[in-house]
Amino acid sequence: MMSLDLRLAVALCLIWTTAAQNSTDGGQDGRIVGGWETHITFFPHQVSLQLGTRHACGGTILSPTIILTAAHCVLEYSKPQYYAIRAGSSDWTKGGSYIRVQRIIPHPKFHEPTRMNNDIAIVQLQQPLVYSQDIRPISLATNQDVVMPTAQLFVSGWGSKSISQMQPENRLRYTVVHLSEQNQCAKNYLGAGSVTHTMFCAGTQMGGRDSCQGDSGGPLVTYLDGQLKLYGIVSWGFGCANAMFPGIYTKVSAYDDWISQTIEELV
Repeated sequence: MMSLDLRLAVALCLIWTTAAQNSTDGGQDGRIVGGWETHITFFPHQVSLQLGTRHACGGTILSPTIILTAAHCVLEYSKPQYYAIRAGSSDWTKGGSYIRVQRIIPHPKFHEPTRMNNDIAIVQLQQPLVYSQDIRPISLATNQDVVMPTAQLFVSGWGSKSISQMQPENRLRYTVVHLSEQNQCAKNYLGAGSVTHTMFCAGTQMGGRDSCQGDSGGPLVTYLDGQLKLYGIVSWGFGCANAMFPGIYTKVSAYDDWISQTIEELV
């Protein structure tokens, strides 16, 4: 029997090929900008983080009770009763498992020393998730993992398809981006924000594919030594899908110690 990772790789390849063949709009279809509708089975680590009754951000399953997201997604972290997650469903409005949040711990130095730095947070659930083919954790990239410039990076979510459309769509979507040259990205963003060493830039040379509003906090994953791992968290950017301003992601491997120590304190 094929492993989940191998089946996911084959499935993603098939989805990518089919979507590329069927696209008739120049790559601008999608909420994830330039993306395609998908099924949660292909991204079982993905959750919808909800504030009240609305989708607010994405998140990633690390364990039955631990979700990783962006700090800017949980500004009301002192009021965890406001938040819930939905896992195991392609539709953020229904299906799967809907579980309320018990505790939220944003990075203590979020916004330090520059705005949007340390944009990472841990969410603890009131009840454990039950794993299935649609609900699974994902491993984290480490400092030893090297992502090549040609590597395909998969980013998924329910976010907007453009900066002007703020309404999330019901169905999960994904797109594929690549690492952008860090120094050039940082230069392009001068005046708009600081790209630090705990962030990385990802997009496409011609633009047209990106994460956008509503995708924040969600996963960017890639294959490292044959295993699908979480490499980044959707964080910020100037507009959406602009070739000069690729998306900025929190670099998960920069927070190995903080993540493990924080989870230990919660258990």
